[in-house]
Amino acid sequence: MLMEAVLGKLLEAPEPQLNVVGVAQRLNTEQSVIRHHLHLLQDKGWVTESESGFWRLTNAGHDYLEGTPEQGISLKSLG
Repeated sequence: MLMEAVLGKLLEAPEPQLNVVGVAQRLNTEQSVIRHHLHLLQDKGWVTESESGFWRLTNAGHDYLEGTPEQGISLKSLG
C-alpha cells in the first residue's frame, strides 16, 4: 500500500523531514499522488507538514509503525 510505503520512506530517511519531491523520487511516483497520500496520512494524525513544506512522522505515526501487526503494520513490510 502506498500510504505504508510513504510512512516507511519518512521513517528511513536520513533527515527527520522530507518534502513531496523527496518522497516521490524515493517511491518513483507522481508528486500529486504522494501529496494526496500525505494529506490522508495527516488526516489520521500520523504525519505533519511544516510551514516550509516538509513532512515528518508524528509521535502517533511512530507508534503506528512500531505497533503489533494487529495494531499497525510490520516494519519488515516497508523494506
